Amino acid sequence: MNEIAIYSGSTIIYWSAVIITLGIVAGFCLSYALYTANGGRKAAMWVMLPIALFLSVLFCRFIHWYCHAEQYPGMIKAITDYSNGGYCLPGMFIGIFLAGLIVKALHLTDSASEIYDAMAPGTALTIALIRLSSLFNSSCRSTIIIKNPIFRHLPVGIAVPTSTGLIEYRFATFFIQFILMMLMTGFITVLYCRRHKIPMRWGIQRGNIAIIFLALYGAVEVVLDSTRYDSSFFRLNGFISLVQIVSAVCLLAALVYYSVASIKARGFKFYHVLIWLVFAGGLALVGYFEYLVQRHGDWYIKCYTVMSIGAVLMFISGYIAYLTVCDKDAMDEY
Repeated sequence: MNEIAIYSGSTIIYWSAVIITLGIVAGFCLSYALYTANGGRKAAMWVMLPIALFLSVLFCRFIHWYCHAEQYPGMIKAITDYSNGGYCLPGMFIGIFLAGLIVKALHLTDSASEIYDAMAPGTALTIALIRLSSLFNSSCRSTIIIKNPIFRHLPVGIAVPTSTGLIEYRFATFFIQFILMMLMTGFITVLYCRRHKIPMRWGIQRGNIAIIFLALYGAVEVVLDSTRYDSSFFRLNGFISLVQIVSAVCLLAALVYYSVASIKARGFKFYHVLIWLVFAGGLALVGYFEYLVQRHGDWYIKCYTVMSIGAVLMFISGYIAYLTVCDKDAMDEY
């Protein structure tokens, strides 16, 4: 049940809505400060904000309708009536991507990639606060029931009311994601501020922060989305969720992009094969233990631990591929 922040006459404003709004404002302020401090035009970010917001809401809603069509009377109603239903976060990335292209087409920036880099820390912060908002409603639910009283509190567990009025203690999926996304915000911000100190041998100086952010986000979501009972699925696939597929694609795209760049910059080396094998091993661990946890729900501690290791290996392989494209002398200084 949503907790009310402001109640005046017929006007009701919930705490979750307040936190989400603050998240959007905080994310924009962070990205705006980073972008303009590094020579970006202020007008580009001010134009980017409403376009990205509009397109993000539209695509988040559309994807949720596609995956949960039974919750809506039709597609048109889903994207015009926002009084009920939900959203699917991957739509946010589509909205930001298209908004960047529009800003570039309006000649407000010389490089959409530069805007994407600046948007990455702000997007991470926004997602973190969106997930924090779940503390003020009943949306932070997962398939994992916490039986041990020691873990029936944050950051591990959270009390969730059931349809019968009882209380269940479940794994606090969204709160864990909030913590990880806040850590990610710090890491991506530092990386953004130091990016000019890391020249790239292939000349791909722009866009790297956004790519690394997407890979990090993918590593987090490929595991955490598995813990949710309300995950979104493609209509012809009921095994791996849409978010998990998108997360794996982000991780793979980062690996492929930097592998190609690395081979062009340094030539094909044996360590490229080792990097690919590490990624394949991580993917195999995530896929196999996702299968096991769906068949044996009481194995969740073991399964999600191994899946987390696999996700880390997938990210590390892509990040190492990125480092191989960096200039060696610059990396020694870094």
